[in-house]
Amino acid sequence: MTGFRAPFLLAALLLCPAAWAQDVSREALARRMASHAAPLLLDVRTPKEYGEGHLAGALNIPVEDVAARHGVLGVPHDREVVVYCKSGKRAARARDTLQSLGYTNVRLLDGSADAWRAEARPLVQEHPSP
Repeated sequence: MTGFRAPFLLAALLLCPAAWAQDVSREALARRMASHAAPLLLDVRTPKEYGEGHLAGALNIPVEDVAARHGVLGVPHDREVVVYCKSGKRAARARDTLQSLGYTNVRLLDGSADAWRAEARPLVQEHPSP
C-alpha cells in the first residue's frame, strides 16, 4: 500500500503548481524592493483598502476582477507575480485564478498586508483629490 501512495503523491504535487508554490517572506520582499528588484506586486483588495495603505509599486485589481482584467498586468506569463490582500484568503483565490489563466510564477506574500502592517513596514497611502 505504501508503494502505491508515494508515486501518487509525487504525481499530485508535480501536477498541481499551487501545492509546491512557496510564499515570499516579508523580509525577502522588503530586501528586493529596497534594491529595486521587486517582482510585480498585485494587491487584490478593494480600492478603498488599497487607498488606505499599500505596498509601494503595487497594482490594484480587486480579486473579483482578476480574471477579466489580468491583461493589465502587462507581463509575460512566466514573470514572478506576488499577490497579497488583507489576510491571504483573497490572494490565494487570485493566485489560483492567475494560474488557471497560464501564469506560472505566482506567489503569495507571507502574512499578506496585515503582517506587513503589524511589522510597521512602509505603506503608501492614497490621498483623495480636493
